[in-house]
Amino acid sequence: MDDFLNRLILEQEELETKLNKLNAFNDSKKANDIDPIQKNLLIIQAGAMYTYNECLKYRINLLKGV
Repeated sequence: MDDFLNRLILEQEELETKLNKLNAFNDSKKANDIDPIQKNLLIIQAGAMYTYNECLKYRINLLKGV
């Protein structure tokens, strides 16, 4: 179980790093220079990543008994 928990923790940390980078891009002036459809898709992607990140955090806490 420890290996599984450690894999979940690593996945969550990596996902959060990617999500933070995507959010920073979406909030930047560079995001205004891309195609509006692509910009909207990136916003949708960030929302999906956020939801998955929250699921991972919840699962980690359950496994830790928090």
